Amino acid sequence: MLEAALEMLAATPEKLRREVAGMSASEMRRRPAPDKWSVQEVLAHLDDVEELGMRARVAAMIEGNEPSLAPFDQERRAVEQRYDRRNPQKSFESFVRQRRVNIKWLRTLKPRELKRKGIHQTVGEVTAAEMIHEWAFHDLGHLRQIMEVKRYALWPHMGNMQKFYKLS
Repeated sequence: MLEAALEMLAATPEKLRREVAGMSASEMRRRPAPDKWSVQEVLAHLDDVEELGMRARVAAMIEGNEPSLAPFDQERRAVEQRYDRRNPQKSFESFVRQRRVNIKWLRTLKPRELKRKGIHQTVGEVTAAEMIHEWAFHDLGHLRQIMEVKRYALWPHMGNMQKFYKLS
């Protein structure tokens, strides 16, 4: 299953590229609802979390002896780091650069390293392999989030066909 997670991680940049291709700056800034992120904010988050929330945790487990892993409050971080003001193209390009490096690094990890543990301050014990699986799960959630933004954009133009659907 680890290889499948690594393949998902490697595929994310191209999936993102396809989903945001052709979107205007205003479309990328538009939030589908006040409590939902825009595509711009999702891209900024993916760029931000790639090192701090993901690689750094895996590296800490591999290099340390059951290190403490701090929670990553993405909502607070979005405000502090002003995700809503970041250039989406620059966020995407930075994310892609980091991801290429991280995939190469992840593929060098040995089975014994993947079993190393950390203690997450919220959920407790986690292994490096579990963190890598969560990393791929996280990617898929944000890809879904971007597709949801696109669904919300189509909604007003569907007329009576809206009756077949419900937006979440």
